[in-house]
Amino acid sequence: MWDSLISYGIQTGLGIFGLLFVMLLGTAIYGVRWVFKMNNEREQRYISVIEKQAESLKSLDEAQRDIKQIKEYIYRQRP
Repeated sequence: MWDSLISYGIQTGLGIFGLLFVMLLGTAIYGVRWVFKMNNEREQRYISVIEKQAESLKSLDEAQRDIKQIKEYIYRQRP
């Protein structure tokens, strides 16, 4: 990547500051791609955590319903 940027800068006669600008631009583009890649990976991890929590909440809701039914049964049995 760097070789192609340097050869492009030399062939077009940009000069040292133009070459530095092209290299800076290349670094920025590479950095943005890296950040997007990391964000996508992080988002996938967040989605998996949210799905696991949703499953836990479903089982918690079922447990609450069972406890409520048990309490109702016990209270009906009392004289």
